Amino acid sequence: MKTIAKRFLLALIALMACVRGGVALAETSSGQTFSPDAKIQKIAEAYSLDAVDFSAKQFGIKLDWSDASIASVEKVLAQMSSSYVSTSPKPTDEQVMSFAKAYGSYVGEVYRRNHGGEWGMVTLGESRFPGLRTTAGSSFWPWGRVFNRITKGTEDNIADYYAALLKKK
Repeated sequence: MKTIAKRFLLALIALMACVRGGVALAETSSGQTFSPDAKIQKIAEAYSLDAVDFSAKQFGIKLDWSDASIASVEKVLAQMSSSYVSTSPKPTDEQVMSFAKAYGSYVGEVYRRNHGGEWGMVTLGESRFPGLRTTAGSSFWPWGRVFNRITKGTEDNIADYYAALLKKK
């Protein structure tokens, strides 16, 4: 159990490093590998349900697993980003990441359920982190993009990000 916890912690640290560096979407390249992981799949499914519940309870928004629901996710994240900007002191990265995992998992699950793909561990250079591989072979990291949307603002718009993913399929 300790080994699993260490691996997950290392993956989270690598993800945070990629988030800080602005990595959120990449084409498969020679320095990148992907390993499907059923545990990551189950974690993402659970986190995505948290996003559905939180959106309904806190924002009165129903997320229905459709491509169109990503626009509603963007509305929620815009409000979170606005709160983040106006809050002092700022929430910790870990606090923000808890929302990024939930909403990033929802974005990934909507893509996977509607267009195929699989969750797993992406290795990019020296870093390993959770992400998805599309049926076309591209990998993306929705947790990182949602983290950036909350902390950096509109330049990391999730609806635009999702539309770009759909063009790459």
